[in-house]
Amino acid sequence: MLYLLVLLPLVVFLARKEAGRLVRLSVLVPLFSFLLAPFLLGTAAGPFRLDGVGLFYLLLTDLIYALVALFARGYFAREEAWRFYWAGALFLASAHGAYLAHNLGMLWVFVEGSTLASALLVYHKGGARPLEATWKYLMLGSVGIAMGLIGVILVYALVGGATLDWGEVRSLVGEADPEGLKVAFALLLVGFGTKVGLFPLQAWLPDAHAEAPGPASALLSGTLLNVAFYALLRYAAIMQAAGLFAFASSLLLTFGLLTLLFAALFLFGQKEYKRLLAYSSMEHMGLAVFALGLGLPWLALYHTLAHSLAKTLAFLGASGILSLTHAKEVGRVGGLVFHLPALGIPYVLALAALGGLPPFPLFFAEFKAVEAAMRWPGLAGLYLLGLGMAFAGLLPPMAQMGFGRGKPLRGQGLDLWILWLLLGILVILGVFPGVDVFKGLEVVLWRK
Repeated sequence: MLYLLVLLPLVVFLARKEAGRLVRLSVLVPLFSFLLAPFLLGTAAGPFRLDGVGLFYLLLTDLIYALVALFARGYFAREEAWRFYWAGALFLASAHGAYLAHNLGMLWVFVEGSTLASALLVYHKGGARPLEATWKYLMLGSVGIAMGLIGVILVYALVGGATLDWGEVRSLVGEADPEGLKVAFALLLVGFGTKVGLFPLQAWLPDAHAEAPGPASALLSGTLLNVAFYALLRYAAIMQAAGLFAFASSLLLTFGLLTLLFAALFLFGQKEYKRLLAYSSMEHMGLAVFALGLGLPWLALYHTLAHSLAKTLAFLGASGILSLTHAKEVGRVGGLVFHLPALGIPYVLALAALGGLPPFPLFFAEFKAVEAAMRWPGLAGLYLLGLGMAFAGLLPPMAQMGFGRGKPLRGQGLDLWILWLLLGILVILGVFPGVDVFKGLEVVLWRK
């Protein structure tokens, strides 16, 4: 049945290029997977095994993909919709494979597969700028993932070539050469960190998000970044099992903090709102890596969940704005809260959520991270500085787009209720964070 979960998204190809059938299958397939996967928790088949953490990310991906696929029916012209849904099906199959893979080699294969499939989403319409963005994405992503492959091979060699099964590797690394494991983790962090969008490896991220169609950007930020972060979670757990988490923590905290600070700087003065959201993705993945570096996998899981929901909401809102105004620049969009509240209110609140305001869940995640980082006052101070700068960078675009001068709009043809559904989930998650659930998932990764 686990093989079925990997292959299930490919059913979309049966619809060929018929837009209506593509939409139906692209929504029903992830929903079916969403309902089926919990019953397969704990099962194994070949290199696949579904544990709690894999299930968590698989369910999140299926939910977001179904909502994005439904929203996209009002965004794409009928004659071009097939390109999005076909590429999306390949991406979803790769993401499923990554979250089910219990073999570190297969995990690498599916992470690379998600890179290739999502490149098709970036290139969607073609043209010089999408081609440049796709080329940059593939080149940087492939170089990074190649370094990750070297790290995987090194881990395999350090356990005596005995296995690549994640659980068995965790049992064996205690006897492996610690210096070799440190080198392997550094390579893996650079490799998978390139796809996560960590500084200074993030150059592909703003171009890819800016040039991809809006629904594709929602998938890139809401689901693709999590695939590589999931791999980092697995390898951080291996380092913790080997008694080397102090070394891993120093790298994770450094890269996470640098990513936060530089993303916050990049947020200032951004003229295009999709590029603004891309740098916000960079910021929040840095925050998630920082939380992992604090030795709080549960908080990293919670942060990626909150970010995925908020960023999907923001990019779908941006899709609607671009579809209705044909303007990419912040300064050419204004008064959304007054002229089209069904779109403007959830979009502005999505920016507020990304800025870390209560009652949204990212406020809770950032508060808990600051609380834990207080063991090192200087580190906590830099973290707070980064958060303040990021909020200051988001505030002017939020004010302009939500309350500035603008023209009346009509949101015909767009499923704006999806934005409100995501907003409602965010509020519930912020008010009721369910910490015990996430700490229960942490047990899958961390040895006490």
